Amino acid sequence: MLSMNRDSVTESSYIAGLLRGIDLTASPLRLFVTGTDASARPQVTRAVRKRIESGDRPVVTVVTHDAPADAIVVIADAQALTSVEIRALNELVQRDDLGVVIASDRIDPPLAPIYSNISSFGTVLHLNPLNRSDIRKIAAERRVPLDDRAVLTLEHLAGGSFGAVEAYFAAASAGRPEMATAVRTHILHQVTALHPIEREILEVSFAVPDIDAFELDLGQEKFSLTAAFDRALATGLFGSRSPLVASVVAESTSTGRIRSELIRIVESRANARTLDIDTARRLFDSGIRHRDLTAVLRDAVDASTPAVAADLFRRVNSIEPLGVADTLLYAQVSARSGDLDTACRLADSVIAEPDLDNARLAAAVRIRAASSAACGQLRAAADLYTWLGPGRTETESPFAAITFLGIGNVDDANAALTGHTGSPSSSTVGAATLANGLMQSVTGSAPSALNTMSRALSLPGGSGTSEFQPDSAPALVALALLHNGAHERAAAVVAAAIAADDASSHTWARLHLLDAWIAMTRGHDTAVEDLPEEVVRGPLRERDALFLHAMIVGLARRSGDLAQLRRAWSGAAGTLSSCSVDLFNLLPIGELWLAAVRLDEAEQVEHLVDDARTLLRALGEPPLWSSPLHWYGVQASILSQSPADLLPHAHTLAESAKTHTYAAGLATAGRQWLLLMQGSVDADDVEAAARTLNRIGLPWDAARLAGEAALRTPDTKSATALLHVARSLRTTSTAETNATDSTDSAAPPSVLTEREQEVAELVVVGLTYREIGERLYISAKTVEHHVARIKRRVGAQSRSELLTILRSMTPPNK
Repeated sequence: MLSMNRDSVTESSYIAGLLRGIDLTASPLRLFVTGTDASARPQVTRAVRKRIESGDRPVVTVVTHDAPADAIVVIADAQALTSVEIRALNELVQRDDLGVVIASDRIDPPLAPIYSNISSFGTVLHLNPLNRSDIRKIAAERRVPLDDRAVLTLEHLAGGSFGAVEAYFAAASAGRPEMATAVRTHILHQVTALHPIEREILEVSFAVPDIDAFELDLGQEKFSLTAAFDRALATGLFGSRSPLVASVVAESTSTGRIRSELIRIVESRANARTLDIDTARRLFDSGIRHRDLTAVLRDAVDASTPAVAADLFRRVNSIEPLGVADTLLYAQVSARSGDLDTACRLADSVIAEPDLDNARLAAAVRIRAASSAACGQLRAAADLYTWLGPGRTETESPFAAITFLGIGNVDDANAALTGHTGSPSSSTVGAATLANGLMQSVTGSAPSALNTMSRALSLPGGSGTSEFQPDSAPALVALALLHNGAHERAAAVVAAAIAADDASSHTWARLHLLDAWIAMTRGHDTAVEDLPEEVVRGPLRERDALFLHAMIVGLARRSGDLAQLRRAWSGAAGTLSSCSVDLFNLLPIGELWLAAVRLDEAEQVEHLVDDARTLLRALGEPPLWSSPLHWYGVQASILSQSPADLLPHAHTLAESAKTHTYAAGLATAGRQWLLLMQGSVDADDVEAAARTLNRIGLPWDAARLAGEAALRTPDTKSATALLHVARSLRTTSTAETNATDSTDSAAPPSVLTEREQEVAELVVVGLTYREIGERLYISAKTVEHHVARIKRRVGAQSRSELLTILRSMTPPNK
């Protein structure tokens, strides 16, 4: 058959792009196009033929021995040729006086010599399913607007099918933009044209993508089955992930027949030990619940992340009941992936088992107790260990001891540690070391306790999170270091733990929150802004939410912006209502305490403060844990202008100072605050106390003390000197944490008026609008107006940005 049509045709720019670089005028022309029916192979082949037809050379579309010289033989579906036709085509390829264009959905052995010849002396064009980039190009060409979400959706629904994508764009151009309908209609036409056996083969391929013709049965003879398999493979729908393809094919096949075929494949592969985890998952998702799947699913648990492991156990459990050991493991991975509801349900089912051995009972209690701890209910966790009793805790005893210490119960913690039994392992030795260190932090010296707790991290498995615990070892060590003012060491512990963790871990958010807390304490104003978005947006468990909201409140308080503080306080209200005090959340309690006093909302936190002080008294006021809370008490007394309330906190700090260096620094600063409130200011003593606070890791508090002293002293020279000290401490701390400021860098020319410079200087120190107003003899409202103008003048978009700019404009030494 000769075709001499030379009319010009219009082809899409996408097809033109695929053909770019291919010389169709080459002599002799040799082109082999491969790709399934779902690729652009049919469209490319038609475009090639039309280009050739528009020239001066005749086109032959059938295999014939008498093809005229200078003709171009174009064979669209070479895979359908008979053996005789393939031999004849091979002879045509050998001729130098004509060109050959061959298209095939696959390279069968009979076509291999022809393919090899053309790949050596001509051009081979491999066409793949469409990707997102291809879809964007076609959308631009067709002038159909598609955002990134729509592109992803179209890629998913079409499964890479060029025809399906084109069907959608054609419908959209005609005013029918419903994507799923257009794609489904195209797929329905394609599937309807197939033989029933071909549709059944496709249905099997969705569950077993690596199936081959020899593994199939479907009640067919092998010869006809192989031919049908090849046709199904050529459609490009084989093993498709498109939900539309799967649903359309399923509608036209027998569910019972396919189910029987899939069960036969499961049994066959299980016997041959060739059933892999991906296929097992797909078969399960196809509705197969066969016992031979469970072994494969269960074996994949150990190498999986907690979230994946929990999903695997869910699948296994829907096929057959889990044993106690697997139920415990299922509970543990569920808890570690954040699904505490499932974890508790499973742990409860184990606890309810009759004649359960102590080790498994204790493990179930640990998971249940750790879930309560993650929800901020450590006392409920302790109640579980009390119910269990020291005689049954076995290797879980260290976790019981940590829980008891967290609520101030030293006697039960001692009993748990004394009754610790069971064979030692890397995890139990690490946990026992950590628990002993925590006990030392309550009953012994802080340096010794911190040394023991830190050693727990260096033990093999000591910092691991394979077991779901009341709190992770790195978190507890970092908290102890934070309470002792060892911020650099705490930051190093948290950084190492984050580096070894992953976002699916139950400890990931907590570690990042502790990292941000350390940054806030060291003067970093953007601690919350620097958190991963997943942490800020949550969802978070109550314990982590308490730290986040307390940090937001703490940063707002430090900014001096009362409106911002009120907003932050309002956001923390829900967390406050469900808050329960324990040894490990004293820091957020302290921050909320100060904010409440600042906003005249002290009654909202009085019960929490009372619980915290009762807890510390029950523990004997251990300096390591009690000093920070009493320092918060000092500051709360200052904010409420109540020297009498300051005295008990100052007294406790003074007692702790006898054995605790950190407490000594706080006690010295507390003494200076008391003197300030009594109207006595010694500039040298205040400066020494402020620099001590800075040295023990509290730069913001140090600058605050110096700034307040500058505000209260009647001596202008002393006030100026203290103001410079305050500014120096505040700027230096920010430079160390942000690495953006330099105290000896040249400041840019000021764009502020003299009064605005005075206000800016006091803002940098950290004084509130009220305090700045008192210092400059203007109202707080006037100060607020000055700050608003300053923001506009320097181009700051936020409070933190304003502070950064002002620090660079107000060097510490004038």
